[in-house]
Amino acid sequence: MSAGPPKLAPFGLSLRRDASFWHEGVEVTHVRLRAQFLRSVEWSEADGAFLVRLRHFRGWLDVEDTPWFVVAYDAPSGEIELTDGTREPLRVETLRADDDDVLRCAVKDGRWDARFTHRGQALLLDALEDGAQGLCLRAGARRVPLPAALRV
Repeated sequence: MSAGPPKLAPFGLSLRRDASFWHEGVEVTHVRLRAQFLRSVEWSEADGAFLVRLRHFRGWLDVEDTPWFVVAYDAPSGEIELTDGTREPLRVETLRADDDDVLRCAVKDGRWDARFTHRGQALLLDALEDGAQGLCLRAGARRVPLPAALRV
């Protein structure tokens, strides 16, 4: 009878606010490894922690701010793409700017926050247009007014 995977323990990997990974105080700069880490972030209910999974390895991940980042906005579908490769409809009503004026939105059924990357934010801003009630976001055939907190 298998006891299941071993209990997770910290091993020095952290994900910072700017989407950079650090291991024991050294930035992970290997492009493919960093990309793999971004794709493999997940939440473990059993462990109550974020982790990265690389094949059979599961490692504890310290998350400074948010575990997922928006890397793209697709105006024709109204979907965002996250760093883990998943796509989901943008919840426009959850859009807001943080203290650094970087956009954020709710993701993963509204359970988590995601921070926009430069590219993701540029793609979203490119999909803005003037509407009857002010700025609107193109989301497929719809034009969705921005939340009041983002209107200028």
